[in-house]
Amino acid sequence: MKIAYATLFILLIASCSSYDYIVESDYSYDGDFSKYRSFDFIANASFAGTDDEKVIIEKYLNSTLNAWGYDHKPKRPGLLVVYTVFYDDFYMKGFDQPNFQGWLKSNYSDKEVVFKKDTLPDGRIEEIYATEAVRKTESYKEIKYSLREGTILVSFFDRRKHKTVWQGYASGVFGQDKIKNERILRSAIVRIMDEYKLLAFGSS
Repeated sequence: MKIAYATLFILLIASCSSYDYIVESDYSYDGDFSKYRSFDFIANASFAGTDDEKVIIEKYLNSTLNAWGYDHKPKRPGLLVVYTVFYDDFYMKGFDQPNFQGWLKSNYSDKEVVFKKDTLPDGRIEEIYATEAVRKTESYKEIKYSLREGTILVSFFDRRKHKTVWQGYASGVFGQDKIKNERILRSAIVRIMDEYKLLAFGSS
């Protein structure tokens, strides 16, 4: 597929831009970002948030991924989505990397492949084409993030490769009293996902 960028929720992001928190992400150079088209959530036994927060987080992650062409598919999805919240300050390992969208544009080249075949009524085979990316390799440079009180972390786990391929977070969103305002939590999820904003394989 062609690497494409969604422009959803721009008005929402702009209207909530006054919230004082930090949003960042990092990714795996081995991720098959040209091929993902389905996802499911996996349970996180260590999730420290409330049931209400869990519902809100899944609601906006689900709606965003659906809007970008990803199917919510409980059976054999390409991506498993994991999320959690942290109420205390903590350190997390990350990577000093180029911006994700910039890296995709500069490190992938497109080649055309058959995405789907259909048999027409007259017996002819119709091939529907898409493009997939040929990935270049990179080296990692580890860094340690110091994250502020009240962090939401979202990770994408490649089910077949058994590894995390992308993670994004918003730090300093809320404190020990937990989230009381759905708008703030929704804004944080939208801004985290804006770090990814990649259409599913086969979407246009």
